[in-house]
Amino acid sequence: MRSGIILLLSVFVLTGCSAFKSSRKFDMSPFADNTGTMFSEATKISRPFQWQYCMPYITIPEAQKFGAAAIPLLEALHGIVYYSNQVVAINNAKLSDKEKNNQLARYLHEAMERALENKRGDSLQLDLSGAVRVLENIRNAKTYREGILASEPIVNSVVRAILDRIDKIQNLVPLVLAGLDREIEQDYAEVRRNYSRLQELQKDLMLSVTRLYRARMGDKVEIDTLLQTDGSLRSFIPSVERISSSQMAAAEKHLMEQLINIDVMLHQLDEIKAEYIAKKDEIVRWRTQVDEKIRIARTAMVVWAQSHRNLGAGIPVPPLIDVGGMASGLVGNAAKTVGL
Repeated sequence: MRSGIILLLSVFVLTGCSAFKSSRKFDMSPFADNTGTMFSEATKISRPFQWQYCMPYITIPEAQKFGAAAIPLLEALHGIVYYSNQVVAINNAKLSDKEKNNQLARYLHEAMERALENKRGDSLQLDLSGAVRVLENIRNAKTYREGILASEPIVNSVVRAILDRIDKIQNLVPLVLAGLDREIEQDYAEVRRNYSRLQELQKDLMLSVTRLYRARMGDKVEIDTLLQTDGSLRSFIPSVERISSSQMAAAEKHLMEQLINIDVMLHQLDEIKAEYIAKKDEIVRWRTQVDEKIRIARTAMVVWAQSHRNLGAGIPVPPLIDVGGMASGLVGNAAKTVGL
């Protein structure tokens, strides 16, 4: 399934994109560097989940709905990365502040037009009348930094939309798990019933062996109970009153042969049992991975929004996230958690 869509969410763990040098020059190098790191990390970790055992089930309706819901989210996240690059590129262009603000407004306007063409305007929570005013504020801003600050209403609406999409995808995860579990149970229902019956029979035979042992030790009450619970032994022990040692031995041999046969049959099902367990374990691993990426994405989008506000406000503070540390630490730990 398109679980690579969810894995791509992890790129935003690296979005610590605020900071200005305490000088008159508008320094966007931290923003540019971190955006470059985002692309690098996206290339490394945007791999789809490697289904091995549950591959036959990934076309179920629940999984298809999950993938379809993730497609616009992926597009929105790509848009965030592209927007970050555009902001940097415009800043680095040899243009006046007014021209830079016109370019920024034009880019945002074209992005909104594309959203409308793709029928995604409502899902992005774009207030078109309000957006027109925001674009005008961007064009009228005195400096490029103020133009970025004026874009906040549009940026915030997109961030809220992305967070809503993440919530919707997370709400679909239990449905996918239930669907996969349903398919697995249907495929293995008969085998599981047979396995359970064999285990119950094995348990009963072991109890019969124990009772026979007690009977041989002189506990006559156990003989009555044994014959009542296992009628097959009457052919070996026809009379409770007079029981010979050879009859006891024959009954014991009969029980042990049955136990051996059941053990053979259970071992014949070992491979299917292991396959069943592997499928169950695999959907747990999928959920662990999806939950981790969703958590990272939600947190990172909030951080990115704050970083963008700092960028527009010109706050001279260090980056909100240590890009190198997060890349090697949090993403590395997530990769170990999900078995990548």
